[in-house]
Amino acid sequence: MDNECITLLIMNHYNGLKKATLDNWDGVAYIGERKHIPTLQKIEQLSYPGIYFLIGSYKETNEKVLYVGKSNNLANRLQTHNSDHNKDWFESFVAFTSKNGDLNSSHAEYLEADFIELAQKNAGSITLDNSCGSNVKKDGKLTNMYMPRVEGYKKKALVIINNLNLLEFMNTGEEKTPKQIPNGDIVFTMNLKRNNKDKTASLEITENGYKLVKGSYVAKDEAPYFSGMSAYKKRNELIDKGLLQDIGDIYITTEDIYFKSPSGASDVVAGSSTNGRTEWKLENGTTLDAYEQRQ
Repeated sequence: MDNECITLLIMNHYNGLKKATLDNWDGVAYIGERKHIPTLQKIEQLSYPGIYFLIGSYKETNEKVLYVGKSNNLANRLQTHNSDHNKDWFESFVAFTSKNGDLNSSHAEYLEADFIELAQKNAGSITLDNSCGSNVKKDGKLTNMYMPRVEGYKKKALVIINNLNLLEFMNTGEEKTPKQIPNGDIVFTMNLKRNNKDKTASLEITENGYKLVKGSYVAKDEAPYFSGMSAYKKRNELIDKGLLQDIGDIYITTEDIYFKSPSGASDVVAGSSTNGRTEWKLENGTTLDAYEQRQ
């Protein structure tokens, strides 16, 4: 992959609003907080079509939350959300548009659906606030002629999102060839405890984090203190979303689930506090920690 150069401009005349661009890209991102929204009307590019992300956390659970949207006029749309009591939870935003208005409404509609779909695939690291009736169908929104350009725009947007640590898209939608050590092992496993010692979960390293592989077993028993851990809330979210299926005395993952850390994955699997760097092992006994140090 080629190197990328992100230019980040701190706009002091707009109270510290940030503007991010990439070399050889016609897109632009504006990164700010709620306090910046009243000033956005002064920026011409934010009157263009584009997509946006609202980022914050639910006060009741303290879990990080994301909302994905699109608009023909980003400044107006963000102002509407700023006045909406149902969106009181969001603290910051990222708005993507084009430098010269070349990103049109159809492009934005496709990107909205694509990023909602991508957030759903990142259920291990992202809680999505969009309703069930949100725009999630990409088919028919664009002709094949425009697809390469819009997919290219998405990849550049993800460079900014992931490298500025704005969100945690562990799964970027691209298939990556896993790194291998000499004996060819690429899958890490951990055995469950107590009554299911013969059951295992599988983990793979991805470009942006770790993937709990579809078909992994997850313990149903939980340690007494587990309800106070963030992994407890995440596990319940995964159950509610159907990503952990109850098959009797154990759960099984119905899709690949992405995590930022190996311990985040092993905590969910074990139902207790774990050290994922030593729990996850290759078939030859090499721990994840030893493997990554070797790389």
